[in-house]
Amino acid sequence: MLSAVVIINLLISLVCFYIAAKVWKIRRTIALLESRIAAIERCSSNVLSTSPDFLANRQQGARQLRRRYQQLELQLQQVQQLLGLLGLGRTLWRRRARPLR
Repeated sequence: MLSAVVIINLLISLVCFYIAAKVWKIRRTIALLESRIAAIERCSSNVLSTSPDFLANRQQGARQLRRRYQQLELQLQQVQQLLGLLGLGRTLWRRRARPLR
């Protein structure tokens, strides 16, 4: 009877040691995951904390480019009008320069 109790206690102890080893392994994995998640959170926090300034600078740059593009479009229209007038003047000059028949 005593040997049966000792054997049962040993079996219970082995099962408890097995469970303790598994729990210890799971805790170690969880701790590793926790440290990785914390590192990812720090990196993303650093990136996201600078992104409003970055985006504001890019928006301002886009606005300036749009303004400059509009100015260049206006200048292009003016140059096209000037070239049109010069072409018209050239055509009229040729007609005037031809002798009348």
